[in-house]
Formats: sequence, structure tokens, C-alpha cells
Amino acid sequence: MRRTAIAATALLLAATAACSNPETRASTPSPTTASATPTYDEHDCRALLERNYDEENVHDVSSSPVCAGLTRDEYVDVVGEVLKGRADEILDDAGQHVVWDEAWDATDADQQELVCDRIQQDGAETVGQEMADETGDNDATEEIKMVKYFLEEKC
Repeated sequence: MRRTAIAATALLLAATAACSNPETRASTPSPTTASATPTYDEHDCRALLERNYDEENVHDVSSSPVCAGLTRDEYVDVVGEVLKGRADEILDDAGQHVVWDEAWDATDADQQELVCDRIQQDGAETVGQEMADETGDNDATEEIKMVKYFLEEKC
């Protein structure tokens, strides 16, 4: 995942600043069979955060109708649960990014520019697949992730 550790930290920081008054709770309509406005709780907010995370769209959703009814503390707790559930994935991604950063930093500036030009011209999927083909790797998933990381973070 792209900048997973940074995004997770940013999401948690945004969560702590999301509500101006932690004592107030947005009013939610009482559930009735005639109510056209849905009511949401912590489980709905968590599901939204999980979907966003799966889609690599990590951002603060405290003002979303699904999460707006939560207090600041409730929202922070839900965000914490999502991040805790993804801890292994976050740490694995962060560790992989360190390795990729070291490889990038060991490459001279002219070569880095050539790599960026190639990725921008041909696309991350094509370049990643070619890298996998060169090493005999049948699954180019990791190579494509690395090339996307270089494109998003280094180029």
C-alpha cells in the first residue's frame, strides 16, 4: 500500500483533531420505520474506514454522515481499531518501503531520472511486469507495487 504508515499516522492525527468539541455529539434521528434518514453507529463508521483502507483511500472521514454522529473519542477509538487490525500489514509495507528507499538512494541521479521518465512514459504496470519477467517471477505484484511507489514518492 502506498505510504501506509504515513497515511495511517495522518489518519490518526486527523482523527484527534476532527471534532472541535469532544463533549458534543451530533444528533441522530431515532430509528423509526418511517424514517428516511438512516442512523449510523461505530460499526458503520468502522466499515467505511475499512472499505476506504482496502481501496487505498485512507483519509479522515469524521465529517462523513456515517461517522459524524460519533464523539471525537468514539471516532478516535474506531480509527485505532482499524489501524490495530492492520498493524502487521502497515509494518510490512513500512519495512518494504525502507528497502525500496535504500535501493533508490543507492542509484545515481541520472539513472533515477531515466527510471522516472520510463515509468511515466510506459506506466507502472508495464515496467513492473518487465522487471518481474527479467527475474523470472511469474507474479509481478511486488514489482508493480515498487514501481508505483517510486512513481508516487520519488518521481
